[in-house]
Amino acid sequence: MPILQASNNSEKTSTDFKKAVRKVLHESLRVLLEPLLSNSNFNLILNNEKIRFHPRISVVIADWPEAATYCLTYKSTMSNFPCHFCLVSRNNIPNINLRSNEIIPRTHDNMRLNFNQHSGNSVCIEDVYNTFWDLP
Repeated sequence: MPILQASNNSEKTSTDFKKAVRKVLHESLRVLLEPLLSNSNFNLILNNEKIRFHPRISVVIADWPEAATYCLTYKSTMSNFPCHFCLVSRNNIPNINLRSNEIIPRTHDNMRLNFNQHSGNSVCIEDVYNTFWDLP
């Protein structure tokens, strides 16, 4: 994966540089995931037998910062909706008495809708198109 290098600390902390880093990551993911997006299949040879293989991603295992990177959610625990799984406010996360109708999951559909309507900041997602939204 390509890594952008800032020329100085000021550039490294700039909003434009951080957005460029996110764009590079998701563009690289798009290139890497192209076989999945194109519904390609592959022939694997296992024990001298050819097997047709259709790759799919079922799950990505990540810690909190990695999950926030892949989901393009704000990485600050002080953001209004810090969870990359759901839209529960920061103040309600420790509330163990939440009802299921009070927990709105972060689905690719509702996050893409917020992105397309330019309301991503209201649900704490970065202003970068998420490559994973294109996966079937």
